[in-house]
Amino acid sequence: MLYFASEEFSGWLGQMRPERLSIGNQFVGQMDRPSTSLNSIRSEMARATSACVVTRSSYGKGLPITNSPNKIIRRFLMKYYIAIDVSKEVLSVFDGKKDLTFKNERGLRALKSYLKEKFETFDDVVIIFESTGPYSNYLKKFCATNQIKTCIINPKRSSNFAKAIGNRSKTDKIDAKTLYAFKNLINPGDIKVPEIDKDVEVLSAYLSSYEFVLKTRISISNHIEALEHNDAPKKLLSTLKQEFKRNKQLEGRLLNKTEKHIEKNKELKEDYHNLLTIPGIGKISAIALLYLFKNYKDTNRSQITALVGLDPTRKESGTSISGRRKISKNGNGTVRKILYFPTLTAINYNKRIKTVYERLINNHKSKKVALIAAMRKLVLIAHAVYKNKVEFSIA
Repeated sequence: MLYFASEEFSGWLGQMRPERLSIGNQFVGQMDRPSTSLNSIRSEMARATSACVVTRSSYGKGLPITNSPNKIIRRFLMKYYIAIDVSKEVLSVFDGKKDLTFKNERGLRALKSYLKEKFETFDDVVIIFESTGPYSNYLKKFCATNQIKTCIINPKRSSNFAKAIGNRSKTDKIDAKTLYAFKNLINPGDIKVPEIDKDVEVLSAYLSSYEFVLKTRISISNHIEALEHNDAPKKLLSTLKQEFKRNKQLEGRLLNKTEKHIEKNKELKEDYHNLLTIPGIGKISAIALLYLFKNYKDTNRSQITALVGLDPTRKESGTSISGRRKISKNGNGTVRKILYFPTLTAINYNKRIKTVYERLINNHKSKKVALIAAMRKLVLIAHAVYKNKVEFSIA
């Protein structure tokens, strides 16, 4: 008799020797042994489950476990992971044994045919991929439509993981295999069917378009100023100034269309007008915050702070290194930029924000630190207004 734990909990150690060697050869660098953190994760998860007893013959043939003491746990353990590296044109797929390539197109018909041929149902399939902006949208919508569980990884985490395991080369195939190896570190709570919110997609499209037009207008303005100092031809300056005006008008039209879309939806309309009751929050900042809160619905105070990149970080080591604390800036940079001027307004006209700012200034903190703290407070107030579905009140 052999005591056997599923691949999810046994990870590298639970794989047979040929499989370990084959996976190890896929990377330039190899780990001599699992790290301490991996061992601790496995030991904690192993204690949470019952050991499954199978015969050596059934283990060797790869037969399903039928004598598990807990059917629910067994269903959770039996996961089939597929790692996909997303690019503009193709999807590089690694299923643990072989590399595959599919066209990255709307509907992903080729990928669906492959999955239907390989699995009877998608209940135990988990697709791992990175969040790569618009290029991963087809895959995300595909998984949502077909109710396929996913684990969407921050590209920064997968990049750091690749460095940790010694990857020196970077190709689509190697990236897919790296994502597959990352499955041993996945938190079970991160495995879920993605949700597609059309309102969030529309708000995101309007917000990104507004930011693009704004950047273009600022670039044209800076270029006009530079040309004026160089005695450029008047016709050229006139043409650029007309383009500047068109971009300014386009900003207004985008804002009006965004508001019209919000007014059509009862829930969005209520949340939008509640956010506008906060002193310092204007139309653009209210739209940006509404998008943020709708996109990340089940978040607490610390999580929403981190999603804007306002969470503090520190760098210390022994007695020799003691760096100053800084904000991470890992969150949504667009929302953070938009909130800068509303925070300055709130410091003057919002009593709660003004109190926080003045208290820090009186405690000899720098104006920059006080401003960041005021911005964080403004985000938390807006988040509370959104979650409680109420207007802002000083009391």
